[in-house]
Amino acid sequence: MSGKPSVLGVCLVVLAGALLPVDAASGTATQDADAAPPAPLVTPVLSPRRVPEFLASGTADAQARAALQPLLDQALPNTCIVVTDHGRVVVDQGPDVLEPASTIKLLTAIAVLEILDPDARLRTTAAARTAPSDGVVEGDLYLVGGGDPLLTTPGYEVSFINRDQLKNDFAGLADAIVATGVREVRGGVVGDDSRYDSERWVATWPERYRNQGFVGPLSALMVNDGQTGYSTAPDTATTRRLPGDSPALAAETLRTLLVDRGVRVAGGASAGTAPDGSTEIAALDSLTIRELVAQMLIESDDTTAELLTKEVGLQVSGTGSTAAGSGAIVARLAAVGLPTTGLIMNDGSGLDEGNRVSCHLLAAVLDRAGPESELADLLPIAGENGTLRPRMRRTPAEGRVAAKTGTLDFVNALAGYAQTDDGSWLTFVYNVVGPEQPRGYVPVDEFVIGLVGLPGGPDVEQLAPKQP
Repeated sequence: MSGKPSVLGVCLVVLAGALLPVDAASGTATQDADAAPPAPLVTPVLSPRRVPEFLASGTADAQARAALQPLLDQALPNTCIVVTDHGRVVVDQGPDVLEPASTIKLLTAIAVLEILDPDARLRTTAAARTAPSDGVVEGDLYLVGGGDPLLTTPGYEVSFINRDQLKNDFAGLADAIVATGVREVRGGVVGDDSRYDSERWVATWPERYRNQGFVGPLSALMVNDGQTGYSTAPDTATTRRLPGDSPALAAETLRTLLVDRGVRVAGGASAGTAPDGSTEIAALDSLTIRELVAQMLIESDDTTAELLTKEVGLQVSGTGSTAAGSGAIVARLAAVGLPTTGLIMNDGSGLDEGNRVSCHLLAAVLDRAGPESELADLLPIAGENGTLRPRMRRTPAEGRVAAKTGTLDFVNALAGYAQTDDGSWLTFVYNVVGPEQPRGYVPVDEFVIGLVGLPGGPDVEQLAPKQP
C-alpha cells in the first residue's frame, strides 16, 4: 500500500480540524474541557446531502427531459433545441449552427447596449452656412441625419401593424425651426446623410427585399423608412409607395412641413453635404438608445437594427457601415467570453440568408443577461405585445414567455425565457430550418408551452443535511 493518505482521509482531517479551536501559540487544535461535546453528525461530512442544490437540479433536469421528450421526438431533423437553467444545460438536441433569422437581433441588442450609452440619443439637426438674420436663412437649409430610424409622419404611421409602436414625430423639427423665428429660406432644403455610408441595402441580401418592405433604403437620414408617397403629403395615408432616395425624400418632407407652417422656401429639395462650420438652427433628438433597442426587439424592426449596427461601427471604428458594425458586434461577443464558434454575421437584422449562429451562443447571451435583466425587459411577451402579441394567447404561456422571434421563408425560431409553473425561469432556443416545416408557429409554440408546464423539482430543503 502507498504511504500517502487517502483523499477521504485528508478531507476528514481538514474538516475535523475546522471544527476545533486552535491554540494561538502552537497552532494546534485544542478541545475546551468545559465546552459541551459537539452534536453528533446525523448527515456524514461527505454526504451528497451537503450539496442539495446539485441533487435537486439533477432530479429536476431528468423530470424536465422526460416531460419534454414527446415534443423533442416530434422535432424535424434540422432543428436545434437548447434549454438551460441558470446556465446549466437541460436539453441539447440537433445541429448547433443554423440560419438564425431575426434571433440574431439578440446579438445586436446586447452589443448595442454595452458599446453605446443606453441613455444617449441620436440627433437630427437643421443648419445653415450662417445663422439666420431677421428670420431669414441665406442660402440652403441643411437637414443633417443623425441615424434616427424612427422619424415618421402621421400619413405613414397609419400603415403600422401596431399603431402603438415607438416613433418620433418628424414635424417636431419643423416646429423647432419655426420657434427660432425663421420665416424664410432663400435657398432650398438639402438632406445630408454622411454620418453613415451610402449602402442602401446589404449587398448579399436577396433582390426581392428592395420591394417587399422588409427594410427601407438604409441611410443616416430617413423619414418614413425612406418610402415615397409622403414627402409632399406627410399627413396623408397612401398605398402608392416605393423605396426612394432617403435623404432627398427627408429634405422634401421638411420643406413641405415648413411651407405648411408659413415659412417661404425659395428652392427645392435635394441630397448633399452640409459645409464644414455650419451653424445649427434647431434639432430633434431620437428616443434613447435603450428605447430604440426595444423597438428593434419587440417589433423585430429591421431598419432600426441595421442603423444601430452602423452606429456601432461608427463608434468603434469610425466607419458607419454594416460591415464595420457587424465586425464590432462579433468582437464584443468574443471579448466577453461568449462562444462565437461558427458565427457568421453579415448584418444586424438577420435578413441575410448567409448568417449563421450557434444555438448555444444565443442561449449563452440570454443566460449572461438573465431573465431579470434589461435585455429581458426589452423582449416581446407572449400574447401581449410586438411579434408575440398573436402567439400563445389563451395558453399557459401567455404573459410568461419573453422571447425574440425569427422568421424567414424557411426559418422559424424563438429564443428567450419561459417561466415554469413553480415560478422559476428557463432559457430556451428553438430553431427549425428547412422547407419541410409546417406552416405557422405550431411546433415552436407547443414546445414553449410545454416548457411553461414543466413540473418543479424536489424541494431543496428536503434534500439538505438532516438536523441533529
